[in-house]
Amino acid sequence: MYIHLESALFLYFFVQLCSPAQVRITFEKCDLKGFTCVASPEVSGRHDITFQCTNVTGQDIQFYLWAFSAPGTIQSLTLHNCEKVQLSLTCSGDNRPIQWVKFKNIGSLEWLPPNVPHNPPKMIFENISRIEILPRQTFAQIKKIFYKPGCYLPAFDLNALEFRNVNFGTIESGAFDNLSDMTNFEWTNVTVSRIAYAAMKMQFVQGGKGSISNSNLGVLEPMALQFVGDGLSIKNNKIEDLSPSSINGTVYDFEFVNNTVDNLQSSAIAVLSQNTYINNNHFRNVESGAFKKVSPGLLHDSQRNFGTLYFVYDFNNNLFEHVEDKGIRPDIEAYKNVASLVNFTENTLQCSCETISWLGAEVDLGFNYTVLKDFNTMILDPKNKNNCNFNPCMCFGVRSPNKRSSATAAVF
Repeated sequence: MYIHLESALFLYFFVQLCSPAQVRITFEKCDLKGFTCVASPEVSGRHDITFQCTNVTGQDIQFYLWAFSAPGTIQSLTLHNCEKVQLSLTCSGDNRPIQWVKFKNIGSLEWLPPNVPHNPPKMIFENISRIEILPRQTFAQIKKIFYKPGCYLPAFDLNALEFRNVNFGTIESGAFDNLSDMTNFEWTNVTVSRIAYAAMKMQFVQGGKGSISNSNLGVLEPMALQFVGDGLSIKNNKIEDLSPSSINGTVYDFEFVNNTVDNLQSSAIAVLSQNTYINNNHFRNVESGAFKKVSPGLLHDSQRNFGTLYFVYDFNNNLFEHVEDKGIRPDIEAYKNVASLVNFTENTLQCSCETISWLGAEVDLGFNYTVLKDFNTMILDPKNKNNCNFNPCMCFGVRSPNKRSSATAAVF
């Protein structure tokens, strides 16, 4: 088959004309080429600037946050309603006092490789259809970067991140690059396929907290989430696989509530906290030692109040489809050595005759293992309403600590 040269050239130029060209956006003035400006309600004399993709700018744009000729009075920037955005956070020497940036209703968002990344103090991402890769140092604090020639150093560094209705592919190692002095981190209705090793590391100011809710999380590699702060809340999520220490940190309050987890590997949750709440979860497979790194710990120096400290481990109303030997036990020895309330009630295991034998409260566990025997006795106590649904057989020999003469097949 032969194609005339003229026809080939026509086809080439036709494709080029029909393919949307990528446009680099620059600010000229308000109410022109997609930009609008309003007086900021936060600071007098400042302006909140909004950019929206239009027929003039096209739907495929490049945006250089610190080099788009923003006015010196800018307070915030909102960029929305675009099909594809390539974003550069490379620093510049200009003083542009942008305090927060919002990206909303974006089809595809991609970060261009920065020489030196500079994030504003607060960033908000809402309704982002796809972020295929979140690369290393996407979210970094410029004051921590050693070599930053020609970069303006702001008074306030990145300290708050919010994600709502965002779809990630892979979050690479170091994407949230050892962030400190954070005030808030929020994930709501986020989907992510993979969070790589040491991808997210954050330390919060006193009173600062992190939350992950109503999200779908795929594979979390070791040390994927590292948080130090007053609170970490993980609620109402579906999680595929938690690797060893994939949830790691030191917090005042740790909440892991109403989640569905397909696989919980050994030491998957490695958290030091004063108050731990693991409630109303559905665990499909729990490996041995999954909770053994959940321990009592302090975030701040207790000073003279050490004698009044009280630690809480609240583990109730969880459903286990399959659990291995030692799969449900926290760092019980550490809890025994401090003033603590260990509450283990109304949990349900789908048990087999072969895997339930380790729960026997009357088994001699050996020298210095009375604390483990006490823990198993607490689990078996009928008043704590823990249930074991045996399938396919009824197993006897696991006895209630209060009624030694009666075999209890439904209470462990």
